[in-house]
Amino acid sequence: VDAARAVEALEGILRTSDDAGLQEKAIFALSQHQSPRAGELLRTYALRDDVSEELRGQAIFWLGQNHANNNAQFLRELYTRIRGDELKEKVIFSLSQHRDPQNAEFLMDIAMNQNESLEMRKQALFWAGQSGNVPVDRLAQLYDRVSDREVKDQLIFVFSQSRNEAAVNKLMDIARNERDVELRKQAIFWLGQSEDPRVQRFLLELING
Repeated sequence: VDAARAVEALEGILRTSDDAGLQEKAIFALSQHQSPRAGELLRTYALRDDVSEELRGQAIFWLGQNHANNNAQFLRELYTRIRGDELKEKVIFSLSQHRDPQNAEFLMDIAMNQNESLEMRKQALFWAGQSGNVPVDRLAQLYDRVSDREVKDQLIFVFSQSRNEAAVNKLMDIARNERDVELRKQAIFWLGQSEDPRVQRFLLELING
């Protein structure tokens, strides 16, 4: 029901009900309303520490599906306020759904922040690559700058998931020039999965020295 009274009723459920299933339905219903009040209620719910992470994650997910600018800003601010990796991962995914240069920068900042957990850095890299908001050339430059082996490994995976010619170029560069043998092996493995017509010739050249 697209009416203010419906939003008020859903607000009452979120405020007073202790039935998780009912609250989940209310969160979904609010996500279908385009009114500013519905978005405000979802943002308020995402901030609550007295509800389950699963329900907060639902609110965060639906905020990510609504591309209003204030939602993206809210999610970036929310990330800095929450502690659990599960909710942080939800925020990272939701930000990746907005084609917003600020979100791309935010995800790259997470990836470069050594105070973040390794898992969050890897998630940020993966979704930055999937979003299409971060040029492959920039990710390639990042590969050359970082020394963390697991971050490099994740970047190789990110390149493998891209259909961009520049991603294949970087995998070939890694396969030829990377000093870490295991990373070279990873690059070669993913090149073997590529349908780029250049790859077969490259691998033959690599074998023949």
